[in-house]
Amino acid sequence: MTIVAQAPNHTCPLCESNSTSPRQGYQHIMPGEWSLYQCLDCRTSFIDPIPDSEILAKYYDENYYGHGEGKFLGPVERIVQFFRYLRARTVRRLTPAGRVLDVGCGRGLMLRFLKSWGYEVDGIELDTMAAVRARQNLNQEIFHTLEEPDRFLRQQYQAVCFWHSLEHMPQPGKALEIADRLLSPGGLLVIAAPHMESIQSRLSGASWLHLDLPRHLVHFDMERLAEFLQSRGYQLIKHQHFSQEYNVIDTLCYLYEVLGFKRLYPFSLIQGMHRHRTGGDCHTLKTIAGLSLMLPLTGASFLIANYFSLLRSGSTTTLFLRKALDLSN
Repeated sequence: MTIVAQAPNHTCPLCESNSTSPRQGYQHIMPGEWSLYQCLDCRTSFIDPIPDSEILAKYYDENYYGHGEGKFLGPVERIVQFFRYLRARTVRRLTPAGRVLDVGCGRGLMLRFLKSWGYEVDGIELDTMAAVRARQNLNQEIFHTLEEPDRFLRQQYQAVCFWHSLEHMPQPGKALEIADRLLSPGGLLVIAAPHMESIQSRLSGASWLHLDLPRHLVHFDMERLAEFLQSRGYQLIKHQHFSQEYNVIDTLCYLYEVLGFKRLYPFSLIQGMHRHRTGGDCHTLKTIAGLSLMLPLTGASFLIANYFSLLRSGSTTTLFLRKALDLSN
């Protein structure tokens, strides 16, 4: 497939600094010819060239969102729903009542829990299969972009969440500015994203699971992202380095690759799709070998991933921030 993209733009998409340079070891990454640049001020990395909307749409097709009602195979799907319940419970603990906006709400699973607990909820999702499922799950309209002023700017939200969505946005700095306008004083801002400066990212390099080019357009140093938001008046409530939802599978893929399996194996085994499957990994003997290693490697991955988290270097981390109160009134 021929990749045609927008002209390169080496301005940092977070802090808008022009002090950027190519990130060593991250040039011409497949699929396509994607490379990463890094901001020398806030250490944010970003994709170059920037894919246009037509190209990106090809990477958010049915193969990405899964077939049928769910994205994953049955047992994994139940685990995913449990983690979405944990997200909703965390929001409820930090925001006892009010209106919640989930930017990149996926199928609306977290919002469905919050809605059942009496919250008013809104979700934003690309006009994709996920948005269709979110409308069905929530029985309400789903918005497709933050830039819908007629509908949003009259609203004030007590919580705005970016659960693994900010890295998909070509202009995260602008997205955060809009979110700030929508968030009420004292409101909760949640940002979960891969941590580009984590130990696992450095070990995996260009084969890191969470690099996920070209869907992940921006890659954050989560410590610096917290500092960026604090400099704009937010109070950091908590920086959560533990994520059993993402960090264990990340480490598991790395261990399989060290043992000679294909990149991102066994991620394809637990998904209800086949976008990572290759002929080599479908070979019966190698598949049996891979499955036989699953239990011990998963145990090792759990220990390793949580050890990295103890070192405050989780592969994905979550920021919980509180917007400053308006003291002018």
